[in-house]
Amino acid sequence: MATTKLPRYVRPVRLKNGDTAYYWELPAWARPTVDAKTKRKIACVRNGVSCPVRSENLGTDLAKAIDRAAVQNDALDGWRLGSGPKVTPGSVTWLFDWYQGQERFTSKSAKTRKDYKQIMDRLREEPMKVGTLGQRKASAVNAAAADKLYGRWKKNHGTRQATYAMQVCRLVWNWALRHHDITGVTFNPFSKMALASTAAEGNRPTTRAEYDLYRETARALGYQSMATAAALSFELCQRVWDVFGFEDEDGVKKRGFVWADYIEGVSIAYSQSKTGKPMDIPLSEMIDGELIRLFPVLEDELARTERKALVIVVDDVTGLPLTYDQMNKRHRKICAEAGLPKAMTFTGFRHGGSTELGDAGVADLRPITGHLQLNTTAIYNKISKEKAREAASRRLEYVRRLSESQSETLSESVPKKGVK
Repeated sequence: MATTKLPRYVRPVRLKNGDTAYYWELPAWARPTVDAKTKRKIACVRNGVSCPVRSENLGTDLAKAIDRAAVQNDALDGWRLGSGPKVTPGSVTWLFDWYQGQERFTSKSAKTRKDYKQIMDRLREEPMKVGTLGQRKASAVNAAAADKLYGRWKKNHGTRQATYAMQVCRLVWNWALRHHDITGVTFNPFSKMALASTAAEGNRPTTRAEYDLYRETARALGYQSMATAAALSFELCQRVWDVFGFEDEDGVKKRGFVWADYIEGVSIAYSQSKTGKPMDIPLSEMIDGELIRLFPVLEDELARTERKALVIVVDDVTGLPLTYDQMNKRHRKICAEAGLPKAMTFTGFRHGGSTELGDAGVADLRPITGHLQLNTTAIYNKISKEKAREAASRRLEYVRRLSESQSETLSESVPKKGVK
């Protein structure tokens, strides 16, 4: 009896019940390596592209195993030769590629496009019972599959990444549903998933004491620009990208804060790069005939800053805009010199300032932060002990007033002695 020749990289294994199972295994040269520090697997890369396939259980049906192995080998060969695997029309991979060609995607900022693309690339390689998610028919992905995918990503990548991935899928499928005549998608399995809005722990908010020490250390190191940037971020609760005016990867320059929009003791204006919302913040007010500065720390830092360019935050020596890498290196140096926590990111200044506003009893942060939606500010206005104390204090006062009111009502309802 002739023996069926198995495709490359297929290994037969005899099971306890006597059946034969088949496994497709990546050859040694294509297998992922393990990072010595993080212990995480790192995919093999060729021509700048990660290996698109993984070892896979092909089951016990020989015919199906051979067909599936052929698909895996074609994908592996395409990646090895740099030609890439064939994309099946209507598949998830095809849908992701289609979406990335839509204005809905191309009109977004370079950073957003990069983040979305990275998520899509990881999702298309997500292993399923058979093949990868990218090979699945997009219109056949149902709610149960979406829920399982979310649960697996939470376990493997954490809640924050899992939520972000599902949000990206929801955007893609929503747009595909709108163009169902092209995509074939008639249902969005990623809608109404009750996603966690944020991870259990988001960006760590920087405290006022840490903020003060940071600025003091930055000045001592000759980085007045970093002290001023921290003040703009903490006091006005602004994004890192807006404070430094970084360029996107596609060369679109962010405006940043400019000296022409700052009137000492009067106001400071800026434009939100993400929302496009123009902001004009008063810096003082008159109370009983006395001029009160509303942002004294910010204006003190601005007064120390030399005007070397049109933009406020620039390199202290050259007067040129700082790059993201320059900012990050200086930030880490300042934190190390000051003995501040390693977990203290520059974004933490924005979160810290927003949280401080909330601790002060400010319910709507939008006039400062520039957000369009009130519920979005909850991401930055972190839960704190100060808010807990304020809540307990207000509740205690309410209970006291309620008790007094009940006592008065009770005393009025009880007849006095001798009174009929």
